Amino acid sequence: MTHRKTYLRSSVANMAYDRLGEDRERDRGVSNHEQVIQPGTDEELMVHGYRYSCCKAAIFYLLTILTLGMFYLVSYWKPEWRVYFMRRECSLSEADSLILKDADGQLHVVKVEVDDVEPGFPSQYVISLHVHDASSNVHNGPSDATHLSQPIYKVVRFFLFQHIKYIWTPEKMSFTRLYGYDVNTPISSLLNDFRGFTVREQMHRQKLYGLNVISVEVKSYGYLLVTEILNPFYVFQIASITLWSFDNYYLYATCIFIVSCLSVIISLLETRKQSQSLHDMVEASNTNIASVLRATPQGPDKVEIGTRELVPGDVLVIPRAGCTMPCDAVLISGNAIVNESMLTGESVPVTKIPVTVSEENEIYSPEKHKRHTLFCGTSVIQTRYYGSAQVRAVVVQTGFSTAKGELEGFLVTLIRTLDIVTIVVPPALPAAMTVGTYYAQSRLKKQGIFCISPPRINVAGKTKLVCFDKTGTLTEDGLEVWGVVEVKDNLMGTPVMNVSSIHYTSHLIAAMATCHSLTFLNGNLTGDPLDVKMFEATEWELEEPVEDDTQRFDNLIPTRVHPPQASLLPPCFEPSLPSPLSTTTSPPHPSTSPPHPSTTISEHSEQVGTHVAVHSLTDGDAGTVCCGTIDIQDDSLKQQSLEEPSQGSSNYDQVAPTVVKPCNREMYVDPPDITNIVETPFQVPYEIGILRQFPFSSSSQRMSVMVRKLGEQHMDLYVKGAPEIIQSLCKPESIPDGLGPILTHFTVQGFRVIALAYRTLHMKLSWHEAQKISRDQVEQDLTFVGLLILQNMLKPETSAVIHQLQQANIRTLMVTGDNILTAISVARDCGMVGTTHQVLVAKVTPPISDLPPSLVFEPADTSDIMIHSTTQDLTSVSITVDSNIPKYHLAVSGRAWALIYQYFPDLLPRIITRGTVFARMSPDQKAQLVEELQTINYIVAMCGDGANDCGALKTAHVGISLSEAEASVAAPFTSRTNNIKCVPQVVCEGRCALTTNFSVFKYMALYSIIQFVSVLILYSAYTNLSDPQFLYIDLFIVTVVAIFMGYTGPSLELVAEKPLGNLLGAVNMFSVLSQIFLVILFQVIAYFYLLQQPWFEPNKKPDDKEPDNVVSWETATIFYASSFQYLALCVAYSPGQPFRKPLITNVWLTVSLIILTVTTLVMLLCPWPWLMNLMNMKYASDSYLMFRIALLLFVATHFVISVSTEYFIASSRALKKCFQWVTCKRMPKNKYKIVLREMDEDPNWPPVGTPVYSYQRT
Repeated sequence: MTHRKTYLRSSVANMAYDRLGEDRERDRGVSNHEQVIQPGTDEELMVHGYRYSCCKAAIFYLLTILTLGMFYLVSYWKPEWRVYFMRRECSLSEADSLILKDADGQLHVVKVEVDDVEPGFPSQYVISLHVHDASSNVHNGPSDATHLSQPIYKVVRFFLFQHIKYIWTPEKMSFTRLYGYDVNTPISSLLNDFRGFTVREQMHRQKLYGLNVISVEVKSYGYLLVTEILNPFYVFQIASITLWSFDNYYLYATCIFIVSCLSVIISLLETRKQSQSLHDMVEASNTNIASVLRATPQGPDKVEIGTRELVPGDVLVIPRAGCTMPCDAVLISGNAIVNESMLTGESVPVTKIPVTVSEENEIYSPEKHKRHTLFCGTSVIQTRYYGSAQVRAVVVQTGFSTAKGELEGFLVTLIRTLDIVTIVVPPALPAAMTVGTYYAQSRLKKQGIFCISPPRINVAGKTKLVCFDKTGTLTEDGLEVWGVVEVKDNLMGTPVMNVSSIHYTSHLIAAMATCHSLTFLNGNLTGDPLDVKMFEATEWELEEPVEDDTQRFDNLIPTRVHPPQASLLPPCFEPSLPSPLSTTTSPPHPSTSPPHPSTTISEHSEQVGTHVAVHSLTDGDAGTVCCGTIDIQDDSLKQQSLEEPSQGSSNYDQVAPTVVKPCNREMYVDPPDITNIVETPFQVPYEIGILRQFPFSSSSQRMSVMVRKLGEQHMDLYVKGAPEIIQSLCKPESIPDGLGPILTHFTVQGFRVIALAYRTLHMKLSWHEAQKISRDQVEQDLTFVGLLILQNMLKPETSAVIHQLQQANIRTLMVTGDNILTAISVARDCGMVGTTHQVLVAKVTPPISDLPPSLVFEPADTSDIMIHSTTQDLTSVSITVDSNIPKYHLAVSGRAWALIYQYFPDLLPRIITRGTVFARMSPDQKAQLVEELQTINYIVAMCGDGANDCGALKTAHVGISLSEAEASVAAPFTSRTNNIKCVPQVVCEGRCALTTNFSVFKYMALYSIIQFVSVLILYSAYTNLSDPQFLYIDLFIVTVVAIFMGYTGPSLELVAEKPLGNLLGAVNMFSVLSQIFLVILFQVIAYFYLLQQPWFEPNKKPDDKEPDNVVSWETATIFYASSFQYLALCVAYSPGQPFRKPLITNVWLTVSLIILTVTTLVMLLCPWPWLMNLMNMKYASDSYLMFRIALLLFVATHFVISVSTEYFIASSRALKKCFQWVTCKRMPKNKYKIVLREMDEDPNWPPVGTPVYSYQRT
């Protein structure tokens, strides 16, 4: 089906809107001229409406003709001016063009599009349009007769801005952003309302949302050429070339014209090449095939379509072998194992689970429900599902609105930023100003550090503070299980190092064996490294239902765990059981229904005995799975292991080799006659089936699983998480005595401590009910069972890097989700907190009854920091108490941060200025902390592994993600080296690039001044430089030197001194002005020395018709002086230490300087006739040698003074202090320095032991 596009000259002036609101709006004229879209957000847009005006357009074109096109050219550079000149203000309902003002104050011009739609299109966006006589002056709508006689068209109005569609909503009389189902969509709707669109419904939504493509337009060479030439710099270049031609500088003008043409050609080729490369990369994903459900009269039917045809609301069928996601989608059935390294930088595969009915009352959010969301561009490695069922996902967003689309849109804007070839006036300026950053980016890439935002390299050079994640960043990725502490008789036991030595029936061991999200992937156990280490410590076996990975769906077919060989029988059991009989029936097809109550018996021989598989379900627990095996063996448990079950060995009726029909507790074992497995004197093997998982989240700081042990008629809940969280969920009487001191003992030593608890669930809870129940209903009234203690070692490089940053006066702090005392210990170990420094902890109490919220600081070694009454919501922070210790640190927990942020915002600057450890921080709180640090003028870098740090990495000025991916959306920098050595490398390169760019800018500024002074002096002598002399200076000296100046590498040592960050600062201005003074002084000295020579004959003023005499001693003298000045300034503006390597290490620049110096010396001291004639230079080979030597002494003196001024005066601290004294600067410029001064002057800070109350209203 094709859709016709409505092109109406006055697309809204001649339309009669449906009279339910449009006519009333038109009566109000321009009162609806402007609108604010998404106010108060980063995407806020101020929209102004304009409509084409014939009179104003005629005046515009007349002015264009009278100004020879200049008026049109100016309006081309400023599109909003063209709108002002050619259109008049009008209501948004009549506008054909809009001027948008974004949150940054930038103006943009967009066109309002009008499209035809057909019946069935979403009605909230449809406008009824009557087309009538265009000459009619009636703007209040046509008559009723017109409504009856004129054809009615259904149209929609919209505009596109930054690849996002904003559509006109007639009911609201405004433009609104068009969202998919990622905003304001209930989970219940995702579960129940999407069963596949019909073909017509799909076409309507495709008309609304557009194709699911992330398109990158590849413009033609002609278009690129015109846009390049109309660039203001090139227009100025053309004007300059024209002026030089009129002034008879034909050679110079021709050379510059050729260089400019070559530059334009190279620029066009590079731009087209990059556009084509990005287009091909994106287009590859646009041409894939996807399987979706289509509604038909016979029911949903799976069909294959191109991924570009996907629309929000489509039900996508994920293939069993995985795929690359073409859109953002929410899982509604089945599991998926996904690699999200492209988005998060985290290389560990993530298991995605479907939304459940327990969440049906929630509103879907991509951030909150990311565990259920498959993001565009991520790789689905494998899917898992029940039997032959399908893994389905509802498409919620397509095209540029997806996560990948945002990345690609960002890359499009970078194409021109990365182009360093474009040449403007002077020809070398753009290349010279970006070449330092380009070289730095290349060097970082060689070190395994990839940058997708080159301007951030310069920002990295000004870094004042670095935030580090702990686990995986400062410490090793892998955790080692140090041991466990089990609760016995309501007392904490002694630490046990060998976890497998604990009896297998212990709830502590059961919690460790089941409370995880591990799965087998290609035969390897995969999941969170902590979960892997925890499970391996139990030495239990994990068996998933079937051998085929793609059929493992733990929501329907439970995973089971058990001690090895399933041979655990009590000591009283006598293994004298006769050989049982085997009864088999055909298993039901797994797609016909969910698991039913059944009993299954199978038999196979083993070396150590007979293995009987038993499956039992009670009649009262519909759908409840209780599975197990009986192994008749003589051996008792001696060792435990991890293995993948073979096909047919599973105890689950969906895949067991021998299955019988469901019955009421009968067991097909004869002898003995067993009617109820619970009543049998023979105990079945100890196995646990994992029925449901509540995944770990940073906000809840815990994870839990619902399980069932073989032979029991009830389910259990096992929970693991942060000790303070688990403690708050446990029954008070189950909290053992001595928990506080033991917990503090381990955390202060840097161990990571996980608390474990369990709960026995109601016997009547069925399998189906277990799948629907919310976690809040079951995660309560827990029984505390013990502590899991893990050791997380520092990476070998961590301490050295922290010390290196501190020596460079770069503040370091830790932002982690771990326990606060563990974080403090790690901070001490790595050197963030000195051995003589003290850490204080602050407790924050929320308002209780009539008591206001309070904040108090206590030493970090107090025993009640971690363990506090569950009735009081207290949280801790750390600071110093001992007044004899000059330095103290603050450590803030996530809950304390939230309360301080809410009740003590005035103290927040003080806390973040002294804070070193921020623990138990959620991802949002990490980003919030970075924002607060930025508000007090810190240049913040953030380094993390990309998992829970994405928000902070994006918020920071310099985000560095540790990831195996080559580039990640999570951060501007991605390091493939999995340690923090990349941080000083990025800072060093940033300081080098910043210093280089400032030096090049100053050099180019002095180049213009030198040439300006030279021309002024020569004009006074009725002459000028010749064409070859201009070419020699511009192309051979300035261009070559400016390009190679940026090739100098960074210093390998970080120093406390920071590079200048303000180009127009006092120091930079002194540097430029002092060098300008020296340039003018020595050119004037050289010129006046020439005038004093007895043999010199001044150049005479030529007649009006005669050309200037450029072959003169005046020209030669100024040429020699200025040429050496260009070279001297290159040396002066090529600083080495402390931010760059010495000049001599830059081989290209050193060789260029030597060649250019020798060439200029040859022309001065030993002029070759052919060379002097080529340069149009006055010379005397055998005469005036003393004059030439004196001239050489002048330039040598200038060289010495120029370099000395730059190295010893402009860079000195004395000069900075002098400027501060002259400007009467008494207070620091940065807010954090002011805060530090205020704290030092406040004798009552920190308020140790004395609460601070907040009386502000919230």
